[in-house]
Amino acid sequence: MSDLSALYRLTDRLYRAYEEDEVFEAALDAILDTLSCQAASILVADEAGVMRFRAWRGISEDYRRAVDGHSPWKAGAREAEPIFIADICETGEPDWLKERIVREGIRGLSFVPLMADGGVVGKFMTYFAARHDADAREKELAITIAKQVGFALERRNTERLRRQAEERLRSSERHFRRMTEDAPVMIWTSDVHGHCSHLNAMLRSFWGVASQDIPSFDFTTTIHPDDRDEVMRAIGEAHADRRPARVRGRYRHADGGYRILETEARPNIDETGTFRGMIGVNVDSTERVEAEHALQESERRFRQLADAMPQLVWTAGPGGRVDYWNTRIDHYADVLSHEGGPLDWQRLVHSRDLDATSEAWMAAETSATEYQFTHRLRMRDGTYRWHLSRANPAVDDSGSIVRWFGTATDIHDLRSAQEKLQEGEQRQRIAARAAGLGVFEWDIQADRTIFENARTFEILGLDPNGPTIGFREFRKDFLVPDDIPAVEKAIEEAMVPGATANVVCRIRRRADGEVRSLEIAGSFVFDERGTAHRLVGVVADVTDRRRAEELRELLVDELNHRVKNTLAVVQALAKQTFEANGERDARTEAFSGRLSALAYAHRLLSSEGWTKAYLEDVAGQTLPLDAGAEPRIVASGPPVVLSPKQAVTMAMTLHELYTNAVKYGALSEPAGGVDLEWTIRPGDRLSLRWAERGGPPVVPPVRRGFGSRMIEQALAAEFDATVQLDFRPEGLVCTMEATLARQHG
Repeated sequence: MSDLSALYRLTDRLYRAYEEDEVFEAALDAILDTLSCQAASILVADEAGVMRFRAWRGISEDYRRAVDGHSPWKAGAREAEPIFIADICETGEPDWLKERIVREGIRGLSFVPLMADGGVVGKFMTYFAARHDADAREKELAITIAKQVGFALERRNTERLRRQAEERLRSSERHFRRMTEDAPVMIWTSDVHGHCSHLNAMLRSFWGVASQDIPSFDFTTTIHPDDRDEVMRAIGEAHADRRPARVRGRYRHADGGYRILETEARPNIDETGTFRGMIGVNVDSTERVEAEHALQESERRFRQLADAMPQLVWTAGPGGRVDYWNTRIDHYADVLSHEGGPLDWQRLVHSRDLDATSEAWMAAETSATEYQFTHRLRMRDGTYRWHLSRANPAVDDSGSIVRWFGTATDIHDLRSAQEKLQEGEQRQRIAARAAGLGVFEWDIQADRTIFENARTFEILGLDPNGPTIGFREFRKDFLVPDDIPAVEKAIEEAMVPGATANVVCRIRRRADGEVRSLEIAGSFVFDERGTAHRLVGVVADVTDRRRAEELRELLVDELNHRVKNTLAVVQALAKQTFEANGERDARTEAFSGRLSALAYAHRLLSSEGWTKAYLEDVAGQTLPLDAGAEPRIVASGPPVVLSPKQAVTMAMTLHELYTNAVKYGALSEPAGGVDLEWTIRPGDRLSLRWAERGGPPVVPPVRRGFGSRMIEQALAAEFDATVQLDFRPEGLVCTMEATLARQHG
């Protein structure tokens, strides 16, 4: 066989060789066919780099065992040249080695390195029974065969490595799938085309996909329509650019509902640097996202609520660094350290309150307890207003403060009102003490009283250091039995909103047993249902005042009696004096009438305790208003209160007008009459008009009589009145514009 044919055959066999043994057999055939040697062998370096026999022809096992491992080159050497030995005996090798080679029937031999991947991986050897000098042809053929075999080994090694890599990859994928199958998160892989290649159990359950259906499953059909574009863009760009991706989207669950999945994907690059698709994790964040949205909504509502509150609402971190405040801050001075920076609350506090405020804050910080302090804060207009600042700490499990939540409430108006109330209460206490009034409060349900001052104890004859009493005890041990019904009636009538209890009763004072008269006044306080639940009132000891009133009434009665007797004596004397000759003239009638008018006024004032009289009553007593079916004198007007002097003056005035009308005016004719009208004008001005009608024609008098002068002068003196007497032909008209006594209005 020609050298070329042998080499061609070698090439063909090497190409078709699947296992290394097939490579070595083809190589040995080519070596023996072309190099004219009697024996040949192939050695390959093992994992330790030692040359070991892998194939041979024509050498014994003893020989192989004796020389196994000997090589002129180390495995992996980058440079190695063939060695051709014509006669082993002519070399410097050890004698034992030469003897063993010769004993095998070998004199000439050659060492040809097998190179693969740039380094020595083995060698083949030729053996000759006699001395043999290799020529150029043999050397070239040996090198060519070595290259062919080296290339085949390299190719087989590459294939082996590829198969090993694939097996490792398959093993890794099997391990990966076993490892991820029951993982508590959704894990997936895709191929280079973006198709699903693996879904673990949790993800298959989520989508309702069977294992055998994974290759045909299109996950994009489960993406919510509103999220599909964004998800596909992010995944597509990551796949194309071989880079990580993170995206959130809503995916349809096997039950038909949508869940929020957060996907984090990485390119899957094998050990050779080959892109094999993407590997990713899906985390169901539905509850977390909903919780975040709920938290955001809660924070939004909190901010809306905080902004709607009439207080400054704030939060701060440990140490008091204020990091949130509501829009109420617009009412306060601008104390931001810088735009968007923290609020410097110390610049809000009045300088006189700052030290105490800081001490209170540090105490709360140190003890992790509630902070509360009242101080003045500076407003936008530069004024200071009193505020109640409060804050509660939020602490962690170790008790350390993690946050403060606080408010500042404007109590300026309340504080001012409280100060005014305290001043008012102080004035009331002073007034009650000066007036000798006892102040008390009675709780109806508990039948318990609170005595607000010492005077209440003193009035009842109780020890100021002892207990108070309830109404049942007051009724049983203090009230005079005859006065119990009046007290109970006053209480019952006052149990209506707006009503006041006012009663005078007698008690037997506990300290000395003396019977004392008390005047009690008070009002009930009602709850939201309209039920009276406590009585707030005052009590006064009126014993001395009632005794004085009784004495005064006795004196007034005696005085009235004596005045009445005096008027009767005067009338009798006048009658005897003016009627001594048995005739009653005009002077007698006039004097007697004036005395009668004075007596009528006296009688009215006596009935009112000489304090006041009503104009309508004065007119009724002085004038015959109800005489006949059709009264000739018609009086009309609102209630008007007159002082005692004004009442007497008005009675005398009406008597004079009436007497004049009977003698000369409208009442001297049967058809005549009088209209008496009065009204009240602004400023407590009384406007009174006496108008006569239907009488004889009136002629103005030539001179002014006593009656006219008395009317004008008396009214002017007592009423500060302007009086006008108009003697009209159709009848006298008397008008008066007067000032009423204010103390009786």
